Amino acid sequence: MRKRLRKIRRAGTRSSTRSERAISVGVELETYSISVPEYRISRELHFPRRGIAELGERFTKDASIGSEYNSRVFYTVREAFFLLKNGLRKYIHYRSSPEEHDYRTLFPIGGWTDRFAGSHIHMALGKKKFEYRRARLLARRLHSHIPFLIALCGNSPVWRDRITAINSNRLLRGTEKYCKVTRRELLYKHHYRELTYNEGGKRKPPTLEIRVLDSGIPEYVVAAICVVKAVALQWLERKPSLNHLTHEDYLSARDQAIRYGPKAKLLWNRHALTVPQYVDLFFRKYEDELDQLAIPDDVIDVFKYLKRGWNQSTVIRRAAQKSRWHHRPTWERRFAKRYAAAIRALLDGNSYTEFAKALGVRLPSIERTWMGRRESKW
Repeated sequence: MRKRLRKIRRAGTRSSTRSERAISVGVELETYSISVPEYRISRELHFPRRGIAELGERFTKDASIGSEYNSRVFYTVREAFFLLKNGLRKYIHYRSSPEEHDYRTLFPIGGWTDRFAGSHIHMALGKKKFEYRRARLLARRLHSHIPFLIALCGNSPVWRDRITAINSNRLLRGTEKYCKVTRRELLYKHHYRELTYNEGGKRKPPTLEIRVLDSGIPEYVVAAICVVKAVALQWLERKPSLNHLTHEDYLSARDQAIRYGPKAKLLWNRHALTVPQYVDLFFRKYEDELDQLAIPDDVIDVFKYLKRGWNQSTVIRRAAQKSRWHHRPTWERRFAKRYAAAIRALLDGNSYTEFAKALGVRLPSIERTWMGRRESKW
């Protein structure tokens, strides 16, 4: 009888942990600045006016890049999408000196001049303490999906003011210093690892930090949150791990994602896949978990554009090339002017499609693009 009661209790506990709120998430987003009206891209600091931050939200300084936004804790994807946009919007609409004509707006990109900017996702088990032992188990699940996150969120095609064909110059050039490769079976407490365990402090609980994402717009940060939350929810259900990569395969897929982004060749259990195939397979394998997340349509569109071979790095590259073709000596200023208007409209509620259009880039149609097509054999 006692054994039977234990089974019933375990079953009840198991169903409760499947709630989306069982995994809490926070975001650190580093950003460049655009000075207006000069439209000069720089690392100059800028903050919203005092008293505008909400509880748990911080507008702070990063030692490397300059401005950094620390979000509140999110428990659902829709909450993350709304609050992240609302928080970043304060840089534009609640400036410290709103009457001045000269001001700075945010420019969330992985790299431009000579420094890198990233988006870091912090994961925890809701309001429970996240022990190192459990964080290590979750990190092992997430590790094989890191190349997919890089292909999805790469956003640094420009480096030292030169337009390149690279998806993420930040990781290509900064991995050894800022985002060191981690083996699947290990979880370090070192700050500059791609996956790291933060022990927390008085104000912050222990978290598992994912550092591979380039800085980017909220749609892509939340898309990455969807991926990691889906994997984490399946881990909480004690379901078997779905993707196991050897370290050699992982390094190969990671390098492909860094260089080629949506055009990369990724791996799923030693099977080579294109990025569109990986998206379909992920949405099929994690269908139950993704259904729980109630993902906003704007974020679903990000995955659809990825299937069509586009991510934010592609958009930035096309927009920069168009500005350079128009007038080479002043292309950066022209690009910055377009971007300042585009990011303002995006954070005010416009779609990602309108954001790209404001940059002078026409995205492909996704009307007949579906997620989770059964074209793969696994």
